[in-house]
Amino acid sequence: MSIIDFRYRPSTRESLDSFIKHPVYRDYIKRTPFASTPDKSLEACVEELRSLGVEKAVYTGRDCESTYNYPPSNDLVLECMKAYPDLFIGFYGFDPHKKMDAVREFRRAVEKDGMRGASIEPCMAHLRSDDALYYPLYTVCCELNVPVIITAGLSPFMPGVSMDPMHPVYIDNVARDFPDLRILISHGGYPWMLEAVAVTQRNANVYLDFSTCVGKPQSQTLIDAAASVISRKVLFASANPFVNVTRAVEAFRALPFSPEVMERISVANGREFLGL
Repeated sequence: MSIIDFRYRPSTRESLDSFIKHPVYRDYIKRTPFASTPDKSLEACVEELRSLGVEKAVYTGRDCESTYNYPPSNDLVLECMKAYPDLFIGFYGFDPHKKMDAVREFRRAVEKDGMRGASIEPCMAHLRSDDALYYPLYTVCCELNVPVIITAGLSPFMPGVSMDPMHPVYIDNVARDFPDLRILISHGGYPWMLEAVAVTQRNANVYLDFSTCVGKPQSQTLIDAAASVISRKVLFASANPFVNVTRAVEAFRALPFSPEVMERISVANGREFLGL
């Protein structure tokens, strides 16, 4: 069965270093073994993806330069897109504090570079997803008919990063104000899983992935909802390299979903979200 992975960053040296050297991850790196993650060539990463049946890998860029004084990763995304255009789908990391300069650059990235949407991280921007600084981006996404991925999941060991900006209720406000904007809630909205399910269920334009959530408290809420009320709105995402993509796929395929639901989460929902 084919898979579209909606949260994949390759385990190359450059990609790993973009986390290891990033100020926002400083305490996380000290407290976890992530820094010892083995690096691979991009070719080896692609071989692993193809062996798992991954037909598309969505590579989300990050730009929180204004809050953490570290360069964005969009160039890494573009390199992978250019090397394997049939596999990698890039989402442009957007820094709302750069205001209209960022909006214009996002438009250029979509129209000239082939980016397929925007990626935002409200916690790292220290702004709720319904803050006015994001609204010009959402407007352009609607004009260009491209979606946005919103990181909404617990970030452990990150001093100075507040959980509040990622609450799903703010995404609900965005979905109401921009009904034509396709939105993906990444990381299941943890720890507000029930709220994330509710926002997904009640808004036709909102989708959800549960990357890094399986096995956490209340994760059964997401699994039950994915098998029933939001089965047409859930997307697979591995969160590689934080969760190895092979292990993530194996864990996903072991979940108690019907063949129809498994197929929808694996690929069909993702094609609809991307407009493929």
